[in-house]
Amino acid sequence: MGANLERIEPDTKKDEMEPIKRIGPPTPTGVRGGEYDLSVPLSGLPGPEWRRAFHAPENWKEPCHPSRVTVKDRALMFTSEDSFVRVWIQLIDEWIAAANDACAQSAVVARQEADRNGDERERERQLREATERYKDL
Repeated sequence: MGANLERIEPDTKKDEMEPIKRIGPPTPTGVRGGEYDLSVPLSGLPGPEWRRAFHAPENWKEPCHPSRVTVKDRALMFTSEDSFVRVWIQLIDEWIAAANDACAQSAVVARQEADRNGDERERERQLREATERYKDL
């Protein structure tokens, strides 16, 4: 009896990261003087690529810079004066969207590369078969 060695193709839909979303308001976790430590809940656990994109946005305003935001599990942590919290949240929402866009674009490029690699393998297979067919001519 032979084993069924059917090739299983990866499900690219499962491999794609779901977009990260802010799922609640900032929650104060501490206070020092006039500054609050805040936690912003996220819908998922950001991966390394998402984190890199989040921390490298095109748009930011002093003192709100993503280098002052820490990704901890499914939350973003930062410290702010009360007067800047709204600006922080507006920018964080923009940075989240930009990171999601960057990851989605990266996934598209990866799929295109995989398709090109598959096309090249198919071309090589056809050439091998043709070589085999023509070898006795």
